[in-house]
Amino acid sequence: MTFAVDGAPPSGSVDILIDGHRVWSTTPTDPDVYGRIRLHWPAALVPYMKGRATISVQDSGTGETIAGAVGQIGRSTSPLVVANDQGHWLAVNKWQRMGTSFEGDDSGIRGRLLTRSKVLVDQLEHLGYVACITGGTLLGAVRLGDILANDDDIDLSVLLTNSHPSDLSLDSYRLEDQLGDLGYIVVRHSNAHLQVTFLHDNGEIDCYVDIFSAFFRSDEEFCQPFHVRSNVPRTSITPVGSRELGGVSFPVPAVPEDWLASCYGPNWETPDPSFRFATPPATRRRFDSWFGSQDMNRVYWEEAHGRAADRRRAGGDALHVAELARLLPVGAPVVDLGCGSGINTEAIAAQGRDVIGVDYSFRALALARGSIAPDTVDLRYLNLYDRRRMLEFGAELVQSGRVWHVNLGQVLAGLTREGRENVFLLLRMVLREGAVAVATFDTSYAAWRYSADNPETWHLPVDWLRAEAGRQKLSVEIASTSSRRTKHGRRRTATVVLRLAAPSAQGKKDN
Repeated sequence: MTFAVDGAPPSGSVDILIDGHRVWSTTPTDPDVYGRIRLHWPAALVPYMKGRATISVQDSGTGETIAGAVGQIGRSTSPLVVANDQGHWLAVNKWQRMGTSFEGDDSGIRGRLLTRSKVLVDQLEHLGYVACITGGTLLGAVRLGDILANDDDIDLSVLLTNSHPSDLSLDSYRLEDQLGDLGYIVVRHSNAHLQVTFLHDNGEIDCYVDIFSAFFRSDEEFCQPFHVRSNVPRTSITPVGSRELGGVSFPVPAVPEDWLASCYGPNWETPDPSFRFATPPATRRRFDSWFGSQDMNRVYWEEAHGRAADRRRAGGDALHVAELARLLPVGAPVVDLGCGSGINTEAIAAQGRDVIGVDYSFRALALARGSIAPDTVDLRYLNLYDRRRMLEFGAELVQSGRVWHVNLGQVLAGLTREGRENVFLLLRMVLREGAVAVATFDTSYAAWRYSADNPETWHLPVDWLRAEAGRQKLSVEIASTSSRRTKHGRRRTATVVLRLAAPSAQGKKDN
């Protein structure tokens, strides 16, 4: 995209609008010798850029229109609409992904979120926590007294008294349990970041509140993962004050300006919708090592299932389900790990089996619940990256007294090694009395469309699987091999059976 500038070029960020809706904010380079500024559409936005629209460029700070024209992109003459399947306008967020924001939603979400957040803050204070609004929410309160239009949630922090990562992790799990006891749905991002998620009646996400752990490593070193680690004195954080946010009073740090400077830099007062976090490597290493990540690729799968308004578009795997039926005893109960939109789950239940289907995508579970007959499948939220919850689930299965088999249809290759380790720990717990897990996965590398950010392009060689599963005393037997055509190219696949290794085999391996 190229536009000409008459007079002085913009000094800060600019907003790109499609038919009056902001879809992207960026800080442009200087004009060329002809007064033209060239912008390259971000990768996340490119798939939407087809059709006719009025495209305009505005100064983010003043709202002044810098350039604009009616144009057509590509061959389509249909209106160019940057929206999701629910009709909400999307914009490129600070993570360079497409996301909704308050400016693109007129469903009343802002009011609902303010009300729910106020209740949540009051409950946190009743539990004894020092809670404050933080992040972009605090920025909006200080700048405008309201939520920023380009924001999409409310951010809270809880100031914890511990300073060691292990103690802080235990504090986070304790808080998660307390929130669960209050009836909240809690998504764990890391051992220092929780997300309270509110759902519509159909099970899809309505809105959410992020809760970040804040703590002092010393009197001068203040930390708040994922980004803040700086010299902020305790007197800048406590005792807390209050600010209005959309007409509702919320607690804020004692000197909110100090916190904002530590997070957004000295120019935090200047509006910049194109802002992106540049976390120092030393800070990132510490926080990643201390608190990990249990939210790997969840947003990707929410978006992927969000694009499949008709669940049948998500596809099933009839060959895998048939292989499962051949390998398992008639009527044996099955846990479908990573059930997605439930196509395979429903087919397994149709074999006359009790089935528990679990996934960490709310959109996928909503699709499954909307399509599978009620009371035929037990569908649950479970994050395979959250070892604590996985082990709790495994204990529940063992305590049921039943012999549970496990289905893993196109799951293992799309997990990181840490995620697979959690799966193998679960299998080691529950595969008793001849029970097996049946897994199908891609074994070949999708070289021509591989992306580290797209787990559907990942692969898992069988020898990797044997090595990883073997560490949890699991044997791997190849049941069949095949290939399949995907949007990322033709992939070789394997279907394997995992079971607890015989004691003699375990002994040989240990020796």
